[in-house]
Amino acid sequence: MKKLLSVDDLSDADLFRVFELATDFKRSGIPRRRKGNWVLVFLEPSTRTRLSFERALRALGFETYLFTAEASSLKKGESLTDTFLTLRAQGFEGVVVRTPKNGLAAELEGVDLRAINAGDGTNEHPTQALVDAFTLREVFGKLEGLRVVFVGDAKYSRVFRSGVKLFKRLGMKVGVCGPRSLKPADLSLLGVDADFTSVDEALEWCDAAVFLRIQKERQSVPLITSERDYLKLFGLTPERAQYLRRSGKFYMHPGPVNRGVEVAPSEVYGKNSLILRQVENGPFVRAAAVELLYGE
Repeated sequence: MKKLLSVDDLSDADLFRVFELATDFKRSGIPRRRKGNWVLVFLEPSTRTRLSFERALRALGFETYLFTAEASSLKKGESLTDTFLTLRAQGFEGVVVRTPKNGLAAELEGVDLRAINAGDGTNEHPTQALVDAFTLREVFGKLEGLRVVFVGDAKYSRVFRSGVKLFKRLGMKVGVCGPRSLKPADLSLLGVDADFTSVDEALEWCDAAVFLRIQKERQSVPLITSERDYLKLFGLTPERAQYLRRSGKFYMHPGPVNRGVEVAPSEVYGKNSLILRQVENGPFVRAAAVELLYGE
């Protein structure tokens, strides 16, 4: 496998290997055993994903180069496919790509580059799903039978789409909760086990909750009427966080968090929050994903 563009690209053996490598890297450090040049093609803003990939690649021994749309020929009308072909011709061997458009696979078809999808439009974000599954595995000791509910903007969330695919593959039960305006029309086709309109019922059902960012930049019209009301109706309030703690349950967020919207400010890094654990695990899981592309 030279490209990781979707959770579907991963075999069961690949999943086991990623978790095994990430565990070793976290315990003993990421070994500096590679040489070569990778490009971070980030056509959308990013903090956690970009820096974790950069840290992972450099720790493995690669040189990294940042590519942004504003300073490139994409602003002059060049296609993304032609950009990838140019990078390959210049001697780069791998790309990590984040793009606001769906359909990254088509842009990379026939291009002889190792590639990892760091988020394409509303489609997929496979390494975030791997990070989240790895984090849950650390906390619970197993994944089979675990109940996880995604709360919030599932309609525009690539984290949700990759998460559902991966979690179901790993034997987990998946629920979704949010206002109808923020749920995908194809929800029944995604294999979701439970659909909630009440966040309190969703939190009672789950072992862990993943709160999703309201993605205003992807909404042609606002899909919530009030951020304060959203927190009250669907967000993690201090009362709900306390319920999770009392019940031995945990909560996550892929970031960035809209404080006071999806999660109350006092609870972003509260007890039983796994948000910083997700960030901590990012470089180790992403280094493991890169190694997978080299047959490790």
